[in-house]
Amino acid sequence: MAGPKGQQNMSAQVSYYPNFRPKFGRAVVHFAILVLVLSFGFLPTSQNFGPFSVQTAAAKPMPAIESAWVAMQAQLAVEALDSADEISAVEQRDVASRWIKNIALIVAEHLEVSNKDLELAWLQSDLARQKALFAALTQLGVPYKTNADEPGIALDCSALIKFAWSNAGVKMPRGSAQQYAFGERIKSSEVQLGDLAWYPGHISMSLGLENLVIQAPTNGRSVEVHKIDESRVNWVRWVDPTA
Repeated sequence: MAGPKGQQNMSAQVSYYPNFRPKFGRAVVHFAILVLVLSFGFLPTSQNFGPFSVQTAAAKPMPAIESAWVAMQAQLAVEALDSADEISAVEQRDVASRWIKNIALIVAEHLEVSNKDLELAWLQSDLARQKALFAALTQLGVPYKTNADEPGIALDCSALIKFAWSNAGVKMPRGSAQQYAFGERIKSSEVQLGDLAWYPGHISMSLGLENLVIQAPTNGRSVEVHKIDESRVNWVRWVDPTA
């Protein structure tokens, strides 16, 4: 299956290296973010860039440098899984795990949750859900635009979901209400990575921990990881798109 389109390809073609396991400390990851992003000149169009925001994790976008790092790592994961398409599912999950640790660290730090819990939720998910996650994360920083369906350029909320799950072989309809109807209704206690969070007029995708999602939110903002605000939690309905 072809990998996600639209994001800049910031690496040579990725091959499957059986002995490659990226392991970095937090300081090294943050330094590498700065070096790589400045080298490639790639910054997503996320607002409120900088460390001095006083907004909660539910509201503030991820700083642009970190968003670019996550998007780039997710793209590498997608390409690695594509190049490993002929090996077993167990081996493909091993490939996925090599990117999960470092991506989960940055996402968890931003959302102020345990990186170990987030990493475990991703590692325990099946391969299709991991593929949907990586595809969605490649779009971090891509601007929201009403009715847009141009990965890497502009997306609305349902286009992001359609794009993410298409990378896992699930053909989703467009439209938040249509995607809600497409899946099987589940309880909030049953939510897994990749399940869909719907309320009237909007849809997003679970990151595998309670009320954490990736979404294309609204005009003036970009694809982001997000914690659903407590004022909206009771409005949210969850569905499993794989059922």
